[in-house]
Amino acid sequence: MNSEFVKGINPHNYHIFIKAEDMSVDEAVAVSCYHCGEDCDDNLVKVEDKSFCCVGCKTVYEILSENDMCTYYDFEKNNGVSLKAKNFTGKYDYLSSTEIENQLLEFKSDEYNKITFFIPSVHCSSCVWLLESFNKVLNGVITTRLDFVKKRLSVAYNPKQVTLKEVVELLATLGYEPIINLESTNKKTSKIDRGLILRLGVVGFCFGNIMLLSFPEYFNLDIQNSVDSSYQKFFLYLNFVLALPVFFYGASGYLKGAYVSLKENLRGNTDVLSVDIPIMLGISALFIRSTYETFAHQTSGYWDSLAGLVFFLLAGKYVQQVTFKFLSFERDYKSYFPLAIKVKGQGFKNITQLAKNDIIEIHHDELIPADAILLSDVAYMDYSFVTGESLSIKVAKGELVYAGGKHQGAKIELMVEKAVSQSYLIELWNNDAFTKEKELPVSVFSKYFSKYFTYIAIGVAVLTGLYWSKHNPELVWPTVTAVLMVACPCALTLAMPFVMNATLSIFSKNGFFPKNQDVVQLLSEADAIVFDKTGTLTSGKSQEVEYKGDVLLKEEQMAVKALVGQSTHPLSKSIYENLNGREVLKVEEFKNFSGQGIVGRVNDLFVRLGSSDFLKLSTSERVSGQSGVEINGVFKGFFTVIPNLRDGWTKVLASLRKSYHLVLASGDNDRHRQTFETYFDSTHFKQSPQDKLNLVKSLQQQNHKVLMIGDGLNDAGALKQSNIGIALSENVHGFSPSCDIIMDSDKFSKLSTFLEFSKISMNTVVAALVLSIVYNFIGVGMAVMGLLSPMKAAIFMPLSSLSVVLFGVGLTWVRAKQKKLV
Repeated sequence: MNSEFVKGINPHNYHIFIKAEDMSVDEAVAVSCYHCGEDCDDNLVKVEDKSFCCVGCKTVYEILSENDMCTYYDFEKNNGVSLKAKNFTGKYDYLSSTEIENQLLEFKSDEYNKITFFIPSVHCSSCVWLLESFNKVLNGVITTRLDFVKKRLSVAYNPKQVTLKEVVELLATLGYEPIINLESTNKKTSKIDRGLILRLGVVGFCFGNIMLLSFPEYFNLDIQNSVDSSYQKFFLYLNFVLALPVFFYGASGYLKGAYVSLKENLRGNTDVLSVDIPIMLGISALFIRSTYETFAHQTSGYWDSLAGLVFFLLAGKYVQQVTFKFLSFERDYKSYFPLAIKVKGQGFKNITQLAKNDIIEIHHDELIPADAILLSDVAYMDYSFVTGESLSIKVAKGELVYAGGKHQGAKIELMVEKAVSQSYLIELWNNDAFTKEKELPVSVFSKYFSKYFTYIAIGVAVLTGLYWSKHNPELVWPTVTAVLMVACPCALTLAMPFVMNATLSIFSKNGFFPKNQDVVQLLSEADAIVFDKTGTLTSGKSQEVEYKGDVLLKEEQMAVKALVGQSTHPLSKSIYENLNGREVLKVEEFKNFSGQGIVGRVNDLFVRLGSSDFLKLSTSERVSGQSGVEINGVFKGFFTVIPNLRDGWTKVLASLRKSYHLVLASGDNDRHRQTFETYFDSTHFKQSPQDKLNLVKSLQQQNHKVLMIGDGLNDAGALKQSNIGIALSENVHGFSPSCDIIMDSDKFSKLSTFLEFSKISMNTVVAALVLSIVYNFIGVGMAVMGLLSPMKAAIFMPLSSLSVVLFGVGLTWVRAKQKKLV
């Protein structure tokens, strides 16, 4: 029998192989697709002994197989979901509209579009693998990133290869239909599981009736006549019937979680056993034992204990969700970032106060806070915040500029098109491309404790059963079940995130904004601090500027003012404020050379302003100053900014020097060396951005954990190289992927308090972990001795988690009050 394969592409861009057979219809045998269960018909793809109806199904199988996730098929009636194009009868045709697409997309360019979907059907680890491997299923999808908790899927795709409609249709075909509306990307999903409430109601009903039907057992009533005896047997079997939905529906989450965990361990995909396993063993033990007692001995067994156990487990989970939702520290609120933006005719406004049609001014290297229309002639946008890599795009007048872009060039004006979404800015700031990957000690401890916890719990349960089988067999089932119920690492795993989230909330109320909880731990470990001077120890507000050199004509002064007005550097801002002239001149050919200077053409004057090395001045021309100015190739003189040091800087440095190795790294000359030498272990002047980065590296090579504090402009490299980077923000967008923390410059005097509180928070985490471990020792000990019934153990288990969380959060806020942070 000859066969031939012809390759083609279907409308959804995944490959199909069409098989032409020379066999008759009578000879054809129906073959079911291993993935979706549909008949393969003439479209057949073989992989080893498995048949697939299309390459789409084959690809999903291969993805699952490569990652040992084939348990996906164990939970589906027809194996998987068919990847053949379904007839959606025009359901998603509206996504072909350019206008609607523009409203839904978060970012759009010729080869890179980005959108976030809310997908309510996400439910397990298989979903994570499938959705995060979506780029292997559909050509043109670049990356996918799933937030499992919020059920938000971020998709980046190439519009030249695939359309938004095709992306959505294939998601729906896979069984992950997204909810799409113009507000969908900003919707906050409820953290309370409605399915949990339904299970709780069903189990509660069964539990109450089982207890009612068990009254004769409770009062040890001796049934003599045959009629009452038959009723008692009927009630006994009815208890069994009522227990079935308790076990197979109410406890299904624990049973499924344990099953998946065991399968993954047997396949070698993980060596961590889920905490659902001991819970499942305890519930199963009660069910099997009670079934045996009911049908073999005609006694009630433990039906009431089983129903009560599952009911209180579900009730505890519900209380946890409600409590945790109340304690959730939502960081997406007004003034989360100390970012201000200059609105034409209105002065500076917080970005949350921006309204549609506001005209905003953006300088070089500032972040675009909201989608806006370009009013200036041309702009160059760096979208590394969005894509993770530098991607400079030319934008013409009238075109849309997306939030998250960084402007490269002369000052521009834009008209706000959409309201600001700070949650989107937070997502950009936490882009994985800028994350400093490091396994933290406390996280490592929690991981290993959780890894072996289940093995230890099962081992203790087995030893307990063996002991009581010899001394009091009646206590075997209650004690073993109680041990499995009361042993729980949940409190341990919850201590860290809740204490850290409380800390982040306290920090943010004080103008100190870490990216995430890992940053707090890194901050507590720092033992060396590198300070930039300009814009960090000195303030950019109301500084006095001196000029020495040839007299500048009015036209030249206006040209210099126009040039420095394009920059956000503190020195440029000070020079701008001290130069006369209100007329705004247009700057062309603007370029910024980080850490060196700026250049640009104003009318017929070509102006260069920067360091002596940047201007290539001769020895005789070099004088004491910070920023030299050259016009049309002729050196004119120097601008010197007299430092306006921040309030309380001496107290801050004196306090920090007791615990940290302090280093000053400044790009300025050393005329103020004596002012700072007293407070620093070493001082370095005339440092280029690369010099600062090398200085941080050298400290790290000396086994220091370096905290770098700068203004986020010329210090980007050093901030990124450091173990932890803090960028101070004035009235500009101090919002850089290279920093880990943004600090409001007005809160500089609290720096030592912030560092101290990060250590206090980590100590609170340790205290909460100790409390969790002590609880488990006490609870397991009482269960082993037979002092805890399974039902009581089911009540105490969620209470332990709540107590540890409330202890950690409460202690964090108490210590914050002592430090006058709240």
